[in-house]
Amino acid sequence: MVSEEPRLTLARILEDEGLEPERLREFLAVIQPVDLAEMLEDLDLDDRIRVLESLEPAQAAGVLEALPSPERAELIDFAGESRLLPILDRMSADAVAEVIDHLPAHREHALMARLGQGQRERVEDRKHHKPQTAGALMTRNYVAVPENFTAGETIRAIQGSVTPETVSVVYVVDDGERLVGVCGLGSLMIHSPETPLADFMRREVHFVGENLDQEEVARIARRSHLKAVPVVDNFMRMVGVVTLRDLLEVVHQEASEDVLQITGAAHVHPVHSPVWMRVRGRLPWLVGAMAIEIALCVVMKGYGGTLAAVATLAYFVPIIMAMGGNVGLQSSTLVVRGLATGDITAGKTLRVIFMESRTGLAIGLLCGAFTGATAWLLNFSEAISLRISCIVTVSMVTSVTFAATIGAFIPFVLRRLRRDPAVASGPFITAFNDMLNVTIYLTLATLLLPHDALPR
Repeated sequence: MVSEEPRLTLARILEDEGLEPERLREFLAVIQPVDLAEMLEDLDLDDRIRVLESLEPAQAAGVLEALPSPERAELIDFAGESRLLPILDRMSADAVAEVIDHLPAHREHALMARLGQGQRERVEDRKHHKPQTAGALMTRNYVAVPENFTAGETIRAIQGSVTPETVSVVYVVDDGERLVGVCGLGSLMIHSPETPLADFMRREVHFVGENLDQEEVARIARRSHLKAVPVVDNFMRMVGVVTLRDLLEVVHQEASEDVLQITGAAHVHPVHSPVWMRVRGRLPWLVGAMAIEIALCVVMKGYGGTLAAVATLAYFVPIIMAMGGNVGLQSSTLVVRGLATGDITAGKTLRVIFMESRTGLAIGLLCGAFTGATAWLLNFSEAISLRISCIVTVSMVTSVTFAATIGAFIPFVLRRLRRDPAVASGPFITAFNDMLNVTIYLTLATLLLPHDALPR
């Protein structure tokens, strides 16, 4: 968390037009890139450019990686190539590829041509794979040694060859570069230098293919308690590693997408997205929900005679709608989360739907009894008070049970159709539950009320 004092100091110092760049650089050098990126979000574009130009390349690279994509792209647009190149060379290949994707074609080609060879190869490799796959996420910064190596030879191979985040596991390959085993750093340290790797390496290896979706990679890592996931090609040859940092980023990204899709507001940044993008992201689902609600108006108009004859029935329409919608939303959110984390698989479909139906029935019985008793107390002086109480009770039980069942069922249908099940919990499904619940309620009222109480 960044305190307000550094934020105020940065803004105050930037107001000093006569401030020498060297003094500004000294002040900014002590601030962590992540904290500095958060401070930049409160400054206007000119001040952000001024700060970026005053930073050392390594610190500027960290700041750009920490910035949200829209602000990062905006700064890149105004940065000169001579200033930008040393920064890009110090950024991760994923971040550089994302930056270059936002640039016009002529600037992209110019920057790619002037990048260092190693960085250029990493960026080209990243762009070669489909987005959001293991291949696009992986790094080639890992240690792989032949299976005939000893513990001492492996330690010497590690030294100075990789960054700390990828050295926790050493991968063992055969003569054809095929993955045959793994060895943890701790296990390597406790054996004598002359001990062959083959004597203590683990041969049961969890790995993924280059084209596997990043969400599935994170699920495998979570299920198998992996700190890094090796990536292999079609011939089982080692091609890269997805690190723990990347896995955490995937979990955060996928969770954010699911939450936004549940509300029908996917692909919208909470602060930086413009109004037109927010409207475009939300409007389609809201239009669908509005169409269903209009259909609900038509349904209620068809039962207008029933409502006019027994006005008390109208009092309970909101609670019938609300309880059914809430329970349906809870069920669909539970299933969406289970599908996303891998806790719910295709083989558990019927079991999950059945459990949610039973849960809906139990909730419906409890809420129905309470609401029915309330309906009786509000109308105890009327001759049909008991019938109204029964209608409210049965409607609540039926509506909540149906809502829970449908809320659990639709995510499975969308998953089978290869659509993101997170959309099942959006405004569309809520509106559908509203129409279903009110239809059930008014139909039961029409059937159960005495005929002399209804209009002819």
